[in-house]
Amino acid sequence: MEEVSSDEEVSSSAPGQGSPVSAARLDEPAPPGSTHTGGEGFGFSGQLELGGLSLPSGPRGGGQDFFARVYPSLGLTHGETFVLRLGANLRFRVVDEAPTRTDDYGGGLRREDWDELSDLGQVVRMLRIGKEGRPVYLRIEPFSEETLGRGYLVNRYSNTLAPDYHPAGGSLTFVKGAVRAEILASDVLAARIFAGEALLDLGRMASDDAKRFDRYLIRLSAAHDAGRAGGTTPDLTMASVGGDIALYKGERLRTWALAAGGARFTQATTPNFGGLLGVAFEGQLASGTQVSVTVQGRHQGGRFRFGMFGSDYELGRFSGVGLSEAPIADEVLPTGFSGYAEVSVAKGSANEVLLLGSVAAQYFGFGRTDADVSAGFELPGGRTRALARVVLTGLGDRPRYSAGLELRQRILNHFYAWGSGGTVHFPQPDGTLVRGVTAGAGVGVDFQR
Repeated sequence: MEEVSSDEEVSSSAPGQGSPVSAARLDEPAPPGSTHTGGEGFGFSGQLELGGLSLPSGPRGGGQDFFARVYPSLGLTHGETFVLRLGANLRFRVVDEAPTRTDDYGGGLRREDWDELSDLGQVVRMLRIGKEGRPVYLRIEPFSEETLGRGYLVNRYSNTLAPDYHPAGGSLTFVKGAVRAEILASDVLAARIFAGEALLDLGRMASDDAKRFDRYLIRLSAAHDAGRAGGTTPDLTMASVGGDIALYKGERLRTWALAAGGARFTQATTPNFGGLLGVAFEGQLASGTQVSVTVQGRHQGGRFRFGMFGSDYELGRFSGVGLSEAPIADEVLPTGFSGYAEVSVAKGSANEVLLLGSVAAQYFGFGRTDADVSAGFELPGGRTRALARVVLTGLGDRPRYSAGLELRQRILNHFYAWGSGGTVHFPQPDGTLVRGVTAGAGVGVDFQR
């Protein structure tokens, strides 16, 4: 996994819109001593990280190249409805283990980080206009754990797995009465994943009684990957229709019954179909802990399964499992059943220890298991922060794993140390993956006004 910048924050979901907590994200608090405390006025922020980073030499060599990493960023906010943060992750080659690289910019700036249009998207670290629940809400930022609706098509997706591909994802949400629509792009500058969902609240359509709101929901979703950035891969088109029925709707807890069907469309074969039944629990305990639990029984087969645009998709689009197998778009699964479970927990606040955790796993009847585990914590005042994520694909088949860890320790009010490490996978022209490791450490300064 690529090193994580400190731009990410906890995101909440609209009622019935999937997990209300995300364990891969932690709020980035204002540095101690900052004069900006939120509110309606303008806020400004700045950040500069310096350090060293190692990356595999790639197919040209079996060693590790060493880079000087420079990460500057500037931010502007206005109230709770506008955030703009611009930055650039600059990696300057210092040690070339396989000294055949003469194509770096200026003789040092790593070319692979800036050699296609999509890479310009990494300059936008965060753009948010509006707010969840408002009539219009726009987000542009790297995706770390993106889910569309209940995740039947796009589930816990990350667009930051490939170390040479740095897109900015985008999401545009509209809310009007009983209709909520969301359009999602994994790469706002290229022909990659485009997805959308329309959510219809039948209770709002049929009645003005607030007791009937958010009880009977219908979801219509579609997603398409053109596969034309970050490497060329087969295209993939899917659609689903689903329904949520509120079994219990209390002040702190909601319980849902879920049902959905899905289809995969290809030019070479007839459509492949699947279906699922499940339950979901979403709420807040008396202690303030937020909990989300989903359990589903699924039927899939052939070239279709639910959540194909998942946490490992940016690697699976080259090799569905392992390092040199068929792309996920061409992968044919045995027809049968699978079980899926997801649990997310968030506990704490700005003045307490903040703990976040999320686990998702799917077991296929033919003996394969996929899993995604993420966790994080932040000590009071934001002085110590840690994030970790492990994605396991194809256990019991031809397994592949991705892992990432980031640590941050604030030493002074506006000065901190950081460290990161994990695995990286480099897609090759023949569609295979080369796996390596990365590690880095350094210091940073920041301010908010």
